Amino acid sequence: MLNSVAKWAVTALTLSSFVSAAPYKLGRRDVSADLLHQFNLFEQYSAAAYCPENYNSTGTKLTCSAQNCPLVQEADTKTIDEFAGSSWGDVTGFLAVDNTNKLIVMSFRGSRSTETWISNFDFVKDKVDDVCNGCEIHDGFWRSWNSVSDTLTPQLKSTVSQYPDYTIVLTGHSAGAAVATVGTVVLRNAGYTVDLYSYGCPRIGNKELAEYMTSQTSGTDYRLTHTNDYVPQIPPTWAGYSHLSPEYWITTPNNVTVTTSDIQVIQGIDSTEGNAGSGGMSTDAHGWYLGPISVCE
Repeated sequence: MLNSVAKWAVTALTLSSFVSAAPYKLGRRDVSADLLHQFNLFEQYSAAAYCPENYNSTGTKLTCSAQNCPLVQEADTKTIDEFAGSSWGDVTGFLAVDNTNKLIVMSFRGSRSTETWISNFDFVKDKVDDVCNGCEIHDGFWRSWNSVSDTLTPQLKSTVSQYPDYTIVLTGHSAGAAVATVGTVVLRNAGYTVDLYSYGCPRIGNKELAEYMTSQTSGTDYRLTHTNDYVPQIPPTWAGYSHLSPEYWITTPNNVTVTTSDIQVIQGIDSTEGNAGSGGMSTDAHGWYLGPISVCE
């Protein structure tokens, strides 16, 4: 039998197919053409983590069999490590260098069955005072990061020593975005400057964690949501979870080219604007972020 949390999640998923989004409140737009290009680039890096050819053959160029990562395929890339099916959370993805854009990218795949993952979701948090005072992180996301960090962290250190002028970026979609977010705060605390690009990320921890990450200066956070995507709306705030600020809310429907005027910047932790105030919860909106992000799976 489903526990109360699982029942809540299944109910939310069922209702999502019947609820339409409320009219959007569109405010000031702060996204430049250059930033939109970066959003597209790292959306495609997140998409690449879904393609088996990028997590089963270390030392190769990144490609997407679904042809949904052209910006990545055009770049001069090479994977430093590809990994799949970690001991906890089935963490899968790659660490790669991009010589064209001077990047070191760590990308994490989302859940292969988002609906199953959500239906089994719990709200348990771990105290992580070694990350920040009073901070708590969702137990599953914390364990998922730790299942790969002992391997990835020394490889990142070695890669940085070879490419000291390259920008470090962590990215991912859905559950992969959650792992990338946890990894970002840990690596920043370890002394790295890390930019985070997350797509459809669930809430990963308590308000203290959100405040801490929002205030960090060793890198920039770009948390993207899409219309009324249901995943960024869980776990709920009433369970003690919060999102970092700001949010970059994509307001266009699926399969429509996103322009700079289609992204609203939402400021404030636990803001009820943007995705949280969009009205309804959509499953379809989760699979499209400037492109069909998970089609390789």
